[in-house]
Amino acid sequence: MSRLISLLIVLSLTLGGLAHAQDKPEPRLKAGAKKELSEPATSDNPAPRATLARPPTSGPEPMMKLGPKNKPYTDILHHTLKLDYYDCEGIVAPWFRELLVAEMNYFGEINQMPFVNGQTCVVTIGTDKSLTPGRVSVQFYPNAQKLSDCVRNEICLAFRSVNLIEKDNHRIYRSYFLSDMNRKLVAQYCVTDKGKLHADTTCYAVP
Repeated sequence: MSRLISLLIVLSLTLGGLAHAQDKPEPRLKAGAKKELSEPATSDNPAPRATLARPPTSGPEPMMKLGPKNKPYTDILHHTLKLDYYDCEGIVAPWFRELLVAEMNYFGEINQMPFVNGQTCVVTIGTDKSLTPGRVSVQFYPNAQKLSDCVRNEICLAFRSVNLIEKDNHRIYRSYFLSDMNRKLVAQYCVTDKGKLHADTTCYAVP
């Protein structure tokens, strides 16, 4: 029953967040706007290295372990006016983190960004002062120094995050945002609950 309650909490996430990324510069993406993440490779369409990960799409535990009002049961790692930061450990299920990392690296490879291994990972929860209170996001960093630079010092030259977006019938979409300020690159992707990939858009624009 506790696992069911935790899953229901995740499914009631507040919508918001990456919709505001529409105000950012237009993404510079390669061709191939829509296709399945599991699309097989051919001699004319070799699969990126990231697709070899073959991550799980489900597991024995809920994707996220959250309490009332989307509050994790672990201590806050860092607090700002609009966001509370938590270590992913104990919040994001191992199978779900593996899935998010694989998808993030797939998009990172498309945009020629370094891979992340998922070990340096934080969950953010929108505070009451946020434009989207209760919004849950997962952020990945190459290492602890990059995490500290971005979270504590607000120096984020490269940024990678995913918001969980609730759709009708409690379907959860994954809305990805990647940026590299040195290259003036901004990329957005949406992955539906069925694994359908939509590029150059957030999940708010995908039915």
